[in-house]
Amino acid sequence: MKTKFLIQGPRDRDKVVSLFPFFMKLNEYFPEAEVNVVIDKGLEDVLELLPHKVRVYPLPESLNTIVGIHKFAVNVTDVFNVDYFFDFSFDYKGALTGFCFRAKNRIGENSGGKRLLYTKKMEIASNLTALDLISINYLNSILEKDMDDFFYQLPEKIAVEEESNVYQLFEDTKPNFFLLKNSEKNFELWKELLLLMDSGTVVIWDMKNLNFWQEFKSDENLKVELIIQGEVEGQSFLPELIKKAEYVITDDKPLAHACIFYEKRAFLFSEDNYTRIQSNYFSNVEDLIITEENDVVEIFKDGKKKEIRVMDEVLDLIHDVMKL
Repeated sequence: MKTKFLIQGPRDRDKVVSLFPFFMKLNEYFPEAEVNVVIDKGLEDVLELLPHKVRVYPLPESLNTIVGIHKFAVNVTDVFNVDYFFDFSFDYKGALTGFCFRAKNRIGENSGGKRLLYTKKMEIASNLTALDLISINYLNSILEKDMDDFFYQLPEKIAVEEESNVYQLFEDTKPNFFLLKNSEKNFELWKELLLLMDSGTVVIWDMKNLNFWQEFKSDENLKVELIIQGEVEGQSFLPELIKKAEYVITDDKPLAHACIFYEKRAFLFSEDNYTRIQSNYFSNVEDLIITEENDVVEIFKDGKKKEIRVMDEVLDLIHDVMKL
């Protein structure tokens, strides 16, 4: 009989990304297991970026109460006979989730009244402790021996994949393409960058600017081939694109970090309020482009900041890092 896990996710997007090493090691040690995740509605898209599938159950805000969690657990009838529950919310409602699903073994922080709902109580970690370190310690608590040390590192150079591995969508195009995924940035920012490129193929994932992208395809100054995937809902198809892409350009912080687990490089466009994700087991995004509205103002390469005035220097950064 397969082992069944239930994980209560964190309540913050950065912290959901921090759980990726936990999920990958859980899959490595229990490859046949059923892994179920309860996550606050609105955060489930981050889990779609995992290199392997987990069963995700978004918790609506209306049920994110002590009474509502019990109702939620009763109605999720396909999650039962849970062997292990891990609580990474670190609050009473998260602890209550494992209790309401009647998980046999419930692992959580030995703190406050919630500790009474756990069968295995873990030492309280400092506020400065990275969540991925905490989660791996939780996983080690059910293993026969602690796992060996590991680290997910950005590759120095992206190897070009063989044509036979190219996803069917691209069988009539060049196998080398990069992915551009936009969430919030102005279309004009991406347009300026692409108009500077001399050649290549780019897959566009941008639900908000489909009309602009369609019109841009016929721009006589554009030398890059556009493949527009904006009609795809959700992010479940994104992992397939990440696997086949040469590199990724995005303003989506979770996506940029998820690329690390595919051994792909991401160039992250962010406002100047960017904060690094605290981690023990994976590197942070090293290729960072800081913007103010529609203008790029700084780039970070190898941890070093450089003020810039023109988009050409962003293209130079991509060429330099990717050895293009």
